Order: sequence, then structure tokens, then C-alpha cells
Amino acid sequence: MSEAILVADIGGTNARFAIAEATKGAISIRDAQSFRAEDFETVRDAADAYLEAVGEKPVHACFAAAGPITDDRVEFTNSHWRLDAAEIKSALALKDIRLVNDFYALAAGVAHLPDDAFVQVKGGIGDANAPTLVIGPGTGLGQALIVPTSTGLVVISTEGGHVTFAPRTDEEFEVMKFIAREHPRVSAERLLSGRGLVNIHRALCVIADTPRVSLQANEITAAAIDGIYPIAAKAVDMFCELLGRVAGDAVLATGARGGVVLGGGILPKIREIFLASKFVERFLDKGRMRDYVDAAPVRLIVSEGAALYGAAATVSSQAN
Repeated sequence: MSEAILVADIGGTNARFAIAEATKGAISIRDAQSFRAEDFETVRDAADAYLEAVGEKPVHACFAAAGPITDDRVEFTNSHWRLDAAEIKSALALKDIRLVNDFYALAAGVAHLPDDAFVQVKGGIGDANAPTLVIGPGTGLGQALIVPTSTGLVVISTEGGHVTFAPRTDEEFEVMKFIAREHPRVSAERLLSGRGLVNIHRALCVIADTPRVSLQANEITAAAIDGIYPIAAKAVDMFCELLGRVAGDAVLATGARGGVVLGGGILPKIREIFLASKFVERFLDKGRMRDYVDAAPVRLIVSEGAALYGAAATVSSQAN
């Protein structure tokens, strides 16, 4: 019989908890619940509330966090929460707990997700011996690699979201100049994240000399879906196109002809717009290297809780 594992996907705004079990390499997730950071003083309080609600007392845990992990601690830039592995272990009477980056967990969970967790964005022959790129915009632009080895798959976290943004069109240069007023070094993440979408929208309003309606990322995507503000729709279209270019560049840089898996919290919310966008066209726009990137199939994760599977897989692999 497998032991219950407490898994969590924790960001600056929300925390999603669940109970996982791993049996013969198969991972199951149950009793998933989300909690808002503003409703709890600490992560421990939220975890206590969750365990009380489900009536479980697991002794193993893995928390995936949307931020850099230093000495088993995480400081969230957009929240009063902080995460300390030693504090959580003591407070919840755990035998062990591991903290991992959220995109590490997402990548670790890909192999354990059911088929209906994905939709195909682009076909491709793939290469089973090459890495798979996991990339997606959310709070930031996360990236990780799944690398096949003689002893199994290995996940490598990267900071690829912080590569320098490379505009190609006149309008993209203008957007970059606008962002550079506030951030002298403009990384891909400055455009391909929740805040990045806001940056694109702000810049396009200035370029069009149009009074700007102050919108947050979720409001921009909602306005694009509803067709309320044309510039919001244009911002989302540019967002999708730029993601295609950056993802294609990342395949070239990492040799990820095994495929590309798109994650993060933004794309599922704009699924229909994204699938109808020029993402694939920009992904393939690599000149003489077009055939190289065309080999990589692209899939989009559309189910919630993917990182929870990866957190459970991390604990399971350690146990084995």
C-alpha cells in the first residue's frame, strides 16, 4: 500500500493542496483544494486548514513554489507569505518535506498526466533521444527541460525566461523601447508573463496614442475574449506570437526536438484565441533552421494541478 503524500502548488496569490499516492509508478491525485494567500497569515495555516478539511495526516510532503528556492526557503514578492521547509516540517509533524520550483514540478509531472490533460498545438515526428522543453507564461516565464538518460528522465530547471527579448518588427521595437524606460534590460519575461501582458497592452496604447484603460492581465484576456477593447485583443495576439518565437528559439538553444509542452496559468484561459493565433507560424519562423524546430511536436496542458503530479513524482522517486 502506498503512503499518502501532501503536495502543494504555491504562488504569491493562491495555494493549491492535494493528497497524492504513488503505486508502481502510477500517481493519483485526490481532494485538491485551493486557498487564497490573503485569507491566511502563513502557508502553514493554509496547510493546517486543508489537512483538517480532508482529515489526513500524511508524513511526506513536497511543495512546488513559484519563486527561487534558497536554503529551503522561498520569499514571495507579491505576497506576505514566506515558505520555510523546516517550519512546515515541524508544524505538520512530517518525516520529510521537499521544496521545488513550480516549473520543475510541472516538468516532473508531464509523464504522469492523463492524455486528456493536453491538446495538440502542432504535430511533429519528435526525437525520443532529445530533450523536451517545458515552457509557459504565468507569474513569470518558466522553463525547464526533461532530458532522457540511460537511467530515466531527468528534469533540469532553467532561467530561460530571462534571456534578452529580441524584437523583429517595427512595432515590437517600439514596445521594447517603452518597456526599457522602466527596465533598461528587457528580458523575454518582461513581455511573456502576467505583468508582461500588461506591459504589452500599455505600450500598444501609447503607440496608438489611445487613452489607456488600466487593465490587469486577467482583465486584458477577458476583454480580448469578449471583443470589448481592440487593443486588448491586439495585445493578446502579440503575446501569443512572441511566445511562439521565444519557444522556437529555446528549441534551437537546447536541442529540444523531443517536443515542447506549454504550461502556466495564462494559456488555458485564452485557449481558443491561442490555438487560432500565429504561435505556430512564429515558432517555425527560423529561416534555414525551420525543419529543425518543425520536428518538435507542441502540446498545451489544459488541466489544473499538473504541478501536483510532479511534486508527488519527486517524493516517489526519492523513495525509490
